[in-house]
Amino acid sequence: MRPAYDKASQLGPLVNADHRASVVKWIEKGVEEGAELALDGRGRTVPGYEGGFYLGPTLFDHVEPGMSIGDREIFGPVLCIKRVKDFEEGLALMNANEFANGSVIYTQSGYYAREFARRTHGGMVGVNVGIPVPLGVFGFTGHKNSFFGDLHAMGTDGVRFYTQPKSITAHWFSEEEAREGRVLNSWDGMISMPSN
Repeated sequence: MRPAYDKASQLGPLVNADHRASVVKWIEKGVEEGAELALDGRGRTVPGYEGGFYLGPTLFDHVEPGMSIGDREIFGPVLCIKRVKDFEEGLALMNANEFANGSVIYTQSGYYAREFARRTHGGMVGVNVGIPVPLGVFGFTGHKNSFFGDLHAMGTDGVRFYTQPKSITAHWFSEEEAREGRVLNSWDGMISMPSN
């Protein structure tokens, strides 16, 4: 962890003390609800920036349906793992959530990638891309309670108001990358620059 302005930073601080306290309360709530706290990011400091609002990566495993830690938007470095038996159960569990901002699938199967993109309720869809729509050139296409506002009623926005567009970004790994079993950069595949 480093300050957000440091080019080597992969995880900067939260915006203020209140936001950090809110995320810490969510972590405590997850522990109370019985989720397995596999990685605890509380209590982290960055040398030279001890007054910063840092919170390390936090990972919950075995998050069950109905646990608020896995059903709400936390807006912090907290990841919740919900274990499912197959694609259909995972898709149904995800689509049952009241939020539908973005959704991501990692697969080498064109069938599951296509089915996921078509059937997910998420408005921004990633296929092998961890941050599906990070650039300002894409529209915000969150659905369900991840959408708010009333400014989409005139002209083409009126048509868009009654539809649910999706922005899908995808990156297919080479056989060598797939064997390594890790994602080097979640921004890979977002923009292709022509070579001279």
